[in-house]
Amino acid sequence: MSSLELNKIAGAVLVGGIVALASGIIANQLVQPETHETQAVAIAGAEDTGETPAAEEDAGLEPVGPLLASADVAAGESISKRCASCHSFEQGGPNKVGPNLWNIVGAPHGHAEGFSYSDAIAGIEGPWTYEDLNAFLANPREYAPGTKMTFAGLKSVEDRANLIAWLRTLSDDPQPLPEPTAAAEPAEEAAEGAETVPAEDAELTAPAAPAATAQPGEATEGDGAQQAAAPEGGAPEAEGIGALLANADPANGEKIARRCAACHSFEQGGPNKVGPNLWNVVGAPHGHAEGYNYSDAIAGIEGPWTYEQLDAFLANPREYAPGTKMTFAGIRKPEDRADLIAWLRSLSDNPQPLP
Repeated sequence: MSSLELNKIAGAVLVGGIVALASGIIANQLVQPETHETQAVAIAGAEDTGETPAAEEDAGLEPVGPLLASADVAAGESISKRCASCHSFEQGGPNKVGPNLWNIVGAPHGHAEGFSYSDAIAGIEGPWTYEDLNAFLANPREYAPGTKMTFAGLKSVEDRANLIAWLRTLSDDPQPLPEPTAAAEPAEEAAEGAETVPAEDAELTAPAAPAATAQPGEATEGDGAQQAAAPEGGAPEAEGIGALLANADPANGEKIARRCAACHSFEQGGPNKVGPNLWNVVGAPHGHAEGYNYSDAIAGIEGPWTYEQLDAFLANPREYAPGTKMTFAGIRKPEDRADLIAWLRSLSDNPQPLP
């Protein structure tokens, strides 16, 4: 190639560069981008904050603690099915792509024996607290940069609460729930309006109560209704359960009880789960299920479960039995409690007489 041809090529490259530079300068003069501080089009019902979605996320992750008491364990179990291809959940289950998750709540971050954790997880000290799990499930890669976890996260805090509540049941000794705060109490009361039944580790428990509450021959019920005269700290007296039982709908009670199936069995001879088997619970001693490890809140109570006790327990388990492992917030509607109690009464070869 001659020197003339090389000079032509060099000249062409130089001219092209000059044209590109000049074009950029002219374009910047003709088009000057401007960021508007307000919305160009007002959207009804939308508040103009001037923040981007990322800025909203920076406001902080919504805590899961206040939602756990009223979380839907059955919904959490359904959500967990999305994880079944990578995790096992049963006690002694194998590690898969991810570790076995039995007894994960409260366990060290690298809890599963034999699993090769990433440095991102293995290097985190301390246990999996409720809020640690909340943050991880919301955004695994943000919580533990470098994690091998490919799951994008659960956006809904309610979904995270339901899943964590179910994971909590995967233990012989579930971790206690966080203590409710004053700010959380209104939310808890609202949760009671959901009218669900004990779905977690529901021991149908009750506080130490005067044995005189259960009169000889008096019909008794389930694990947790309040006594006519509850001790200090117990739930307020439930009114009119006897009258409601006379017109109760056991079929509706059975539908309500399905929400408890993740933690209880109901058939005669059925196994204890996170909560005890509830066959023949009405009129039985407080610690009625053989082989079940009851909490101290239940183990020390003498006498059978009366209809009034079960009614009060189902209205508000944790208020009636401080220290109970039961996470359910309660059934607000008296008619629904009566329907459930009427159905529980039917789980017997010799049902207790109605009051």
